[in-house]
Amino acid sequence: MKRFGVALQRTQNVLHRELDQYARTLGLTDTQMSIIDYLSSFPQDKSIYQKNIETEFNIRKSTATNILRLMEQKKLIIRTSSKQDSRLKKISLTPKAQKIEIKVNSFLNDSEKRIEEILGKEEKQELINELITLEHLL
Repeated sequence: MKRFGVALQRTQNVLHRELDQYARTLGLTDTQMSIIDYLSSFPQDKSIYQKNIETEFNIRKSTATNILRLMEQKKLIIRTSSKQDSRLKKISLTPKAQKIEIKVNSFLNDSEKRIEEILGKEEKQELINELITLEHLL
């Protein structure tokens, strides 16, 4: 019998490879692609900061800083000082990233549909809920 962690890691590797392979066709990393998708899920008037990205992707501040710096260099995001707190930088997608996001969204939706076809809608949601529970309890 396989250990849970091994089975989870193998599945994550398959998903990661697919995501990374597609991201490369867009000149991105899989994480950059995921951040573009995350940022696009909010209305443009909503302020999203680095801390939000750190929390959403469960990454360290230094990792987020490096990823966002590269995204800024690639002209995918703009960081502007918050009006309420100048230490905070609001992160917004550039028009270039907004064009890419259409392709990203389509790819991710297709991936979700494929998983749903394999597991079924309810089973997929149950798995998501169980993984979230594990994340919070471990």
